[in-house]
Amino acid sequence: MSPGAACLCVLCGLPAAGKSRLARELRGRAQTRGWRTLLVTYDELIPARDWQESEWKQQRKTVLMCLERFLHQTLSGQTHTLSGQTHTLSDQTHTLSDQTHTLSGQTQTHTLSGQTHTLSGQTLTLSEADGVWMRFEQMRQHQSVSHTHSQPLVVLLDDNFYYQSMRYQIQQLARKYGVGFCQVFLQCPLHVCLQRNRCRSQPVPDDVLLQMCERMEPPNEIRNPWEQQSLTLDSTDRIADGHIQKLVDMLASALENPLSPVQDESQQKEADRRVCASSVLHQADQTCRRLVSQALTSAREGQASPVVLKALAKALNELKTAFLQELKKDVLHRVSVFPEEPVDMKKLLVDVSVAFQRRSHEIVSKHM
Repeated sequence: MSPGAACLCVLCGLPAAGKSRLARELRGRAQTRGWRTLLVTYDELIPARDWQESEWKQQRKTVLMCLERFLHQTLSGQTHTLSGQTHTLSDQTHTLSDQTHTLSGQTQTHTLSGQTHTLSGQTLTLSEADGVWMRFEQMRQHQSVSHTHSQPLVVLLDDNFYYQSMRYQIQQLARKYGVGFCQVFLQCPLHVCLQRNRCRSQPVPDDVLLQMCERMEPPNEIRNPWEQQSLTLDSTDRIADGHIQKLVDMLASALENPLSPVQDESQQKEADRRVCASSVLHQADQTCRRLVSQALTSAREGQASPVVLKALAKALNELKTAFLQELKKDVLHRVSVFPEEPVDMKKLLVDVSVAFQRRSHEIVSKHM
């Protein structure tokens, strides 16, 4: 293993699934191996408040920028410099030099420690974005992680990461900088997470946790080849030492086998399009399943016969399959034609709900 090796490890799962406890255990194991660790806890970087969706996304972008800046400063003497180059990270465009960062093609500036960072949409001078930068730097200093060191570095990212697109952004970052990547998903029953969460000093509202559970997209290495370096652990009870050792071994493998930087931009863009489409379709499928269930429940309450219910269920499921196939083609076309335009997930799901309800009502009317 190279002394300058590094890897990014995503810890994902529902709130109160045990990610923070696992991170503390991993830091201890890493220390015995002579590895440095930086634990990036999103809850400590993004303060709890009633964020607007656009604001919340901007906060997450800022965390990504903090992580990218840290990697650039840490690895610049070992790999490559980024001054004057343009790199794309998912739906964000970062023009990186030592002084300027640009998101989404719009520029507003704020200063931090003598540098200028450009964020889209709003002026953030010494306010919320600066707060994220400052908290990140305090987190790094508190953990005594320097930018220059000969020991291998493991960066642990503690967040829910319920959409695969969130995790894919981290994988892209690892690939761009030629470092390792892996992820662990803590699988814990919803009722256990709810119970643990209520015992916290600052619990997540139950309805927020329920929404996260509905939206959760666990790692799927068959559908997403980039998720092959993944491990799923049951965290209902204490995680066994043997399972933690498997995770440590996966970290070692990620350190020894860094990702290769992208050489073919067209391949990367195609991968981005498919990840976006997959995330959209997962949410649309959940919406359609719920609407099918509601339609069948209404028919049952309307005293529909078992024969009618069976035929109706078959027709609605066939409609769902065809509907999602049409949607997949539409989404892939949209992100191909407008690659820089982010998909408005909330609006799209509303449109999906309205369209599917209209077509499902037509089928119900024919069978009732």
